[in-house]
Amino acid sequence: MSRTSITITVPLVCLSLHAFAENAPVAQRMAETTAKADKLFGQHYTAVLGKPLRAYYRPTEMMPPNDIIYTHTSGYVIELIFAADGTIAALLLHPEALLYSDDWNDVPSTLELSNAEMQSLLTSADSLQSLGTARAIAKAPQGCFQSGPNLYCADTYELASVSHYHVERGEPKHTTEMVLRDIAIIYSHSVTGVVEDVRREGSQRQLKVGGQWYHGEKPGVEIFEEAQVGSVVHLITYGCAANAKACVANPGQLTSPQTKR
Repeated sequence: MSRTSITITVPLVCLSLHAFAENAPVAQRMAETTAKADKLFGQHYTAVLGKPLRAYYRPTEMMPPNDIIYTHTSGYVIELIFAADGTIAALLLHPEALLYSDDWNDVPSTLELSNAEMQSLLTSADSLQSLGTARAIAKAPQGCFQSGPNLYCADTYELASVSHYHVERGEPKHTTEMVLRDIAIIYSHSVTGVVEDVRREGSQRQLKVGGQWYHGEKPGVEIFEEAQVGSVVHLITYGCAANAKACVANPGQLTSPQTKR
């Protein structure tokens, strides 16, 4: 079905590379990954004319874009999100409607993905950036959190986490089927560096390392409460996008200097 549209991804790529141009290795890494992804996923997505994108997808001078969006099957897109070092932070396969709304009620109930598409995405992701060894794989409904007809599943790999959302279709006490609705591949990144700054946002104390802000999954995580400017910290974060205001991180070890509460 044809529709009037405007291209949004070419300027996204250019602006993203321009934003990192001062760091040649990062820009080169992004360019190489983009070239590989273009061969794998093909057509860049075009936004619907007159339909505003969610604020996240509208770049500003202070928050440049850090993703590329590709057209997938009807009603779906693939989103490639970069980390600050030019590696991949996440690879998402989700309904096109979520580019314009964060409400799943706006997603057509008929949309679904095949199991083959999930395996294809995993293979593509691994070729772009290794997932590492598989550690725990959930087969819906086993190993998934279920709420009504909704099933939320998570697989763990050595270097990534893969979440997939399913919904049960069918009448109670009759045959039901598990329908795959979206997939998110989130890469882990190890961050070791000197704390450049600290700040408190509400109940959370945040640390700035390598130009990016990090906080714990909940207030009161020891390293985020104790570290001071000059402390050397080790953090593990998942899916930390280059333009994120602050990323959730798991603490490693505080090595120096000694600090007090």
